[in-house]
Amino acid sequence: MAEYWRRQVDGKEQVRTGLGWRAVVPGSNEPVKDQLPIVDLSDMCHQDIDKRRAVAKKICDACIEFGFFYASKYGIPDQDIFQIFSEAKRFFTELSVKEKMELDTAKHDHYWGYYPRNTDANHPAGRNLNEGMNFGYEPSVDPEAREGAQGHNWWPQESRLPGFEANTKQHMTQMLRLSRSLLRLFALGLGLDEHYFDGLVTEPYSILKMCYYPGDGSNSKEPSSLRPHTDPELLTILLQDQIPSLEVLSSSGSWISAKPIPGTFVVNVGDSMSILTNGKFVSTMHRVINTSGVDRYSVPFFLGANKEAELKALPIFVSPENPARFKAISSEGYIRRSLQLAYSKPDVVREIGTIEIKG
Repeated sequence: MAEYWRRQVDGKEQVRTGLGWRAVVPGSNEPVKDQLPIVDLSDMCHQDIDKRRAVAKKICDACIEFGFFYASKYGIPDQDIFQIFSEAKRFFTELSVKEKMELDTAKHDHYWGYYPRNTDANHPAGRNLNEGMNFGYEPSVDPEAREGAQGHNWWPQESRLPGFEANTKQHMTQMLRLSRSLLRLFALGLGLDEHYFDGLVTEPYSILKMCYYPGDGSNSKEPSSLRPHTDPELLTILLQDQIPSLEVLSSSGSWISAKPIPGTFVVNVGDSMSILTNGKFVSTMHRVINTSGVDRYSVPFFLGANKEAELKALPIFVSPENPARFKAISSEGYIRRSLQLAYSKPDVVREIGTIEIKG
């Protein structure tokens, strides 16, 4: 693997992320058995702020130690979860290649749209053996949309997938509500005003993604269906099916298996939140390896800050003993930079610098 993506330092292997380099136990391919915490969200909107603070503390502890947790009792009906999975499967199995390619991201801006397998075949870290469909922010589905907000998507024809657009938009609305509630819990857990982060997500750089990991990846010489990476946004809410594939990098450099638990989402901290907290909340590297021989589907939602928002360490997290770890950058600039790092050819990846401030 190219040295500008993976390297050896003092005999230890490191892999590059958007925020710098992360240590990985050499040859670590089998996940360890540590369990990510499960947080009950049933009191996240309770009138008693002390009950909300109790939930926030559990979340904050998980975000500091792991950068990941399972969320249960999140207030979305099981039928709606079943429905969005059904829509994802319909998209990938009922549309022809030609119909999907009409929505190709290469035809549109902002990376919205469809991408086939091996789109990044020339990437120095190897191929991603999955395909997906990205939907960006739409004010029409946002219950808190600000006046003048803009955003639209490209949808398959209604005659080909009846109800697909309406059901997907409903899920987008639910994810916007839930992600903003989680952001308020982040603020409470960090000792900030509950609504401290509200102004960052009035017109968020959000993405709903439908992912398909074909079961034939088990026969590939490249076992990683989605190579190790961090998410550039504030937070991610992942809905995964029952095929164990997601793995999370622990602080020791070993992989933790985030096995599917019925009735839960997987929530993780993104780079943007790690920047704001000066690394207090950990944006953790993760990967997907589907060797089951069975097709896998997942539907992650990424909540990013408003495009124009400045990402920099908040004063409360900076001191002479703990100076700012990252350079200030706009939300849009950082996310676009991260997407270039993830999908560009080797010569482009080589030239992308880091925002990490060297001590």
